[in-house]
Amino acid sequence: MKDRDDDKIEKRKKRTPRKVTPKYLDNAALYYLSRYATSAENLKRVMMRKINRSAKHHGTEVEDSAALLEAMIARYLDSGLLDDGAYAKTRAASLHRRGNSARVITGKLRQKGVGNDDIDAALHAL
Repeated sequence: MKDRDDDKIEKRKKRTPRKVTPKYLDNAALYYLSRYATSAENLKRVMMRKINRSAKHHGTEVEDSAALLEAMIARYLDSGLLDDGAYAKTRAASLHRRGNSARVITGKLRQKGVGNDDIDAALHAL
């Protein structure tokens, strides 16, 4: 029985990253957005980790994929799929309900890459 579990763990470890294509980036980002509310900067960080892993494995250029990612994020911001202001307000309200101070809320939003204007607006809305 133990050998079977060890095989499963090894199979998970040996998973190779997919090659970055526009369709792959789009699908991965949409899947992430369907599961998590996030800021544009945080989505960029998450997707850059995928790009770096893929580039290291496949020997491709990170800059090419990064350009695709920038265009995709701009498209999401224009369409309203990503909205840092709305994210900041909902996250700030959630943190405030938990009893966090304005300083803690500001710090957590900055960690997610939210801009100062959006943070100020979110704190003002509280």
